Amino acid sequence: MAGLLEEQTADMQAKMKALVEATAKNAPAGSENAVSFFKSTFAAANDAFEQANRAAKEAADVVESNVRQFTKTASKAKPAPKRRHAR
Repeated sequence: MAGLLEEQTADMQAKMKALVEATAKNAPAGSENAVSFFKSTFAAANDAFEQANRAAKEAADVVESNVRQFTKTASKAKPAPKRRHAR
């Protein structure tokens, strides 16, 4: 599932980049500053998204590792002795 999400995200980013480039090519004369600002803003947003994605992936890896370790430790634990009820 994560692979599919990454694939779709990469596809969306590629389409957005193509849109930005097409918009820049078709921009009216004199709008170079606005186009440059738009392109740099898009690049910064894309970089921020990639950093957040990497951080989330690292966090998921840590959680998965902790769950694996907990499961391994719990499976080795001895069951608690049964308590006798006082009457």
